Amino acid sequence: MTAELTDLPASLLRLDELLAEAGDEAMLLSELDGFLCGLAVSPEPIARDEWWPLEWLSDERGELRSGAEELASLIEARHAEIEQELAEDRYAPLFEVDDESEAVIWEAWVAGFQQAMILRFEAWDALLRDTESGGDRGEAAMGLASALMMASPDVGPEETAGEEEWAEYEEMIEDMPAIIASTATLLFQLHRQG
Repeated sequence: MTAELTDLPASLLRLDELLAEAGDEAMLLSELDGFLCGLAVSPEPIARDEWWPLEWLSDERGELRSGAEELASLIEARHAEIEQELAEDRYAPLFEVDDESEAVIWEAWVAGFQQAMILRFEAWDALLRDTESGGDRGEAAMGLASALMMASPDVGPEETAGEEEWAEYEEMIEDMPAIIASTATLLFQLHRQG
């Protein structure tokens, strides 16, 4: 299950609006959603003071910028919602959709998730090395590795690739939103409930 940015409740629409007003350094809503999810499913707990306040939300002293209180409150609320949705097995990542092609743009979500991964790089690296192990851990590692690989702009069949290779690639791109959602839930179960 995924959520498109056009179908959001008022609180998330307001968050999207405030992020747009926060300047060029601020995350997109989809990117922020990936980051917050990455915090929630991390292999090792991440203390709030390690990531809060976000750099673009604070001044040089680490204090919230003037007028950032509403934005901060909405970010904290979304973080709590993500954890609840994951615990209830109903997490729907927030993805943008291209107006013209109607393609789901999941890459921004992955970029945000990667920013959270950096906070526990060694633990994530250990997980990603388990893509061939069995069970839920191997499945989660494979799903995450696939998302990270497919989000890279350099990935794709060679120009000389045949129709079958291109069809497989396009199918993987189309399936990625569902893979991301199921992988996030699996990671939460492994790291928070297991």
